[in-house]
Amino acid sequence: MQIRAAIYCRISEDRANGWGIADQEHHCRRLAGVMGWNVVGVYQDNDIGSTGRTRKRRNDYGRLCAHISAGKFEAVLVTELSLLHRRPLEWRQFRELGKARRLKIKSLSDFIDLDTGEGAVGADLRVDVDEEEVEQIWTGVGRKSLSEAKEGRPHSGGIRPFGYKYDNGTLIIIPEEAALVREAALRVRQDESLAGICADWQQRGITTPKGNMWVPTTLRQTLLRRSLAGYREHPVVGTVRANWAPILSEDEWERVQSVLTDPSRLNRGRVNVRTYLLTGYVFCGLCDQPLRGGPRSVITGARAYSCRKAAGYKGCGRIKRQADPVEKEVAERLLFRLNSHELRASLAAPDDKADRREREEIERTRAKIGQISDDYADGTFTKEEYLRQKARLQQRLEEVEGRVSHRQSSYTQVPLADEPVRDAWESHAFDWRRALINVVIEKVIVLPQRVREFDPNTVKVIWKD
Repeated sequence: MQIRAAIYCRISEDRANGWGIADQEHHCRRLAGVMGWNVVGVYQDNDIGSTGRTRKRRNDYGRLCAHISAGKFEAVLVTELSLLHRRPLEWRQFRELGKARRLKIKSLSDFIDLDTGEGAVGADLRVDVDEEEVEQIWTGVGRKSLSEAKEGRPHSGGIRPFGYKYDNGTLIIIPEEAALVREAALRVRQDESLAGICADWQQRGITTPKGNMWVPTTLRQTLLRRSLAGYREHPVVGTVRANWAPILSEDEWERVQSVLTDPSRLNRGRVNVRTYLLTGYVFCGLCDQPLRGGPRSVITGARAYSCRKAAGYKGCGRIKRQADPVEKEVAERLLFRLNSHELRASLAAPDDKADRREREEIERTRAKIGQISDDYADGTFTKEEYLRQKARLQQRLEEVEGRVSHRQSSYTQVPLADEPVRDAWESHAFDWRRALINVVIEKVIVLPQRVREFDPNTVKVIWKD
């Protein structure tokens, strides 16, 4: 009876060079011909290591083991044994599984018969040696990463960050992508949603460095990277000045970070916030509960704010008003109020001197954290001393960053000083209008009205100081 065999191929992430999947399969089929075995299945895991440091799951390896247990074949072909295992524990588990099924394993240089034990001892030694080799590789990688971080060089390998390309140990700005980063940063600071920016970029055909469409999570992660401001981050070294040019200034990046980490943004994905201009600002004049935007009227197609009295709502249910006239009335009052040049100019007037002082203190504190990391690595500090000093400096850093974040959260980022206010309102998007409302309006109260026609006197606007 001809022996049934399965081929296992894997591109190893922990090896710099090696055959591709197609090459491995070709050589394994040639081995099958030499052994007189019949290939009945091919199992492939792409870009997945077999070491204990690998977090990715080897799906086809799991299928291979399940099919061995089910008796679907009697032999396994690989180009080299290390593609199957580099962990002694995993190898021993596989060996016991194969032994019960009298499994045979053939590589380009080894033959193992788990029924008779032929070659098994040598395989045990090979797996131990491979594991030690991987540990040495990873130790070297760790030292290289630490050295790169101390010198402010980018992490070598991996996907390039959006806006940059790798070049001789540093990052070079890609002008077209850098312009998009600055555009996104400005739109975020103007309180436009990430989903809105991504939808716009998708329509324009703008993709990530991997060639994928932009989604809010990816865009948020990109804009929060300190590398955009010219800094390199490392878990041991801390934050150091990078050897590449920044795309955003520190001030711009800090303001974007302040907006994106604001907990109040968590509800931006709800439909009503994206449809009703005053959601979150408009309240019932009888019970002071928020008025909710609901589905359009089936008959008229009109939107409406209503005080809901139902399970999960605390409203009185006695106020309901069409949304369009309420929003138009509030907008007219807002535009009239913003006719004051002094008020408009003050909307985006940050305290630059305070920002500069505290940025300098942040930079000094980060430098000290980097210095004690070096001292600890050189043996000057014990681990306890290092952790104690780092905790003290980290606390100081968080306090200063907290003051900066609190102050910058009050910056509106809706400059109007050089633009007619009505033109700005008409030309800007929905999110920008809500950002302006957030700066100027505390709340809008809708009072009962006795007449059927809309009465603007039933709308009361409470302004922020």
